[in-house]
Amino acid sequence: MATHEVPARFAVAFSLAGEQREQALPIAQEVEAILGRSSVFYDNWYEHWIAGTNADLLLQDLYANKADLVVVFISGDYGEKSWTKTEHSAIRAMLMNDPSRRNHVLPLRLGDGQVEGVLGNEIVPDVRGRPASAVADLVISRLKLARELEVGAAPSISWPAEAPDLSWPMADHEEARHVFAQLLRETASNRILLVRGPSETGKTHMSKQMARNCVMLPNVACGRFDFKGTTTMDIELEAFAQPLRIEPPDGGTLNERLGKLFTQLRRRAEPTILIFDTYEAAGQAQDYIEQVLLPLVVSASWLRVVVIGQTVPFRVGTAWESLAGTPLKLQVPTPEQWLKFGMANRSEPLDLELVTRIYGLSEGRASILAGMLGPSA
Repeated sequence: MATHEVPARFAVAFSLAGEQREQALPIAQEVEAILGRSSVFYDNWYEHWIAGTNADLLLQDLYANKADLVVVFISGDYGEKSWTKTEHSAIRAMLMNDPSRRNHVLPLRLGDGQVEGVLGNEIVPDVRGRPASAVADLVISRLKLARELEVGAAPSISWPAEAPDLSWPMADHEEARHVFAQLLRETASNRILLVRGPSETGKTHMSKQMARNCVMLPNVACGRFDFKGTTTMDIELEAFAQPLRIEPPDGGTLNERLGKLFTQLRRRAEPTILIFDTYEAAGQAQDYIEQVLLPLVVSASWLRVVVIGQTVPFRVGTAWESLAGTPLKLQVPTPEQWLKFGMANRSEPLDLELVTRIYGLSEGRASILAGMLGPSA
């Protein structure tokens, strides 16, 4: 492994017993992937620095003074070993000297047993069995909180407090409009929206309207990826990344590039909505979305995900089931519904015969009908 440089200050420092290394290392690697190399202290990465005399004093100073956040992996082993006792004493002394820094220490349970000084009224999340990526997001969220509470720190950017008014030039999809508006609220109970429907129900037109509405929201980034366009992957990824204000990753499979893109988003952790259209054409990217991205939404409160297609991910029994309501099922709007839509948006007279004729000529395509029957320019 290449040597890590020693920074003046670490973003995150992990304190753990050797018995928990197998569980702790993937978490440390995930956090470093988000924050960048040499921003995270994991002792095995810094043997070249801590080796030698007075290592106990160096570590005590590190945990007390040279890390924005200290993550303590609680276990019986941690409470019994002399080295971890030394580290924990420094951490406790720091909190005793400055109680306002309580958010700068995050205890997480990685094993059974007690640690002296960790009392029964202290909440210690048990992260055994959680994916390393989910634990990493918990660490990043606590780091952001610790930094925001520093004197003079800028307030965090958040989602709108209330559901926004949306531009929605579509016929008979008011339920989707309402659910999508609720998705954009800070206190949204559902942060994943699944929309399923057969061909010609206006799914792609809807996904584009969702993205256009997000552009109007301050401090919210939105990317739309249409899997119909993956034959020109570079172009599609660039179109996806540009409104998210990140660089499109080069090289590798689509899953690998989506993973790199999402790592950049996690580093920023600002309100973001990702819209995936034509999901039935996603191929192997379905594995990434269902096994990696959607489970991460559980701990990433800054993220919302919309999946639209003739098929959508199966949610029952998943880790993210509680964040996704029952999939919306779209139906092809009828000429009568398009007439109602047109009468609400156009000043010139319309009748069912005319709209039926337009409907037939356009083969019922929602994007065409919305343009012809929607508001005049």
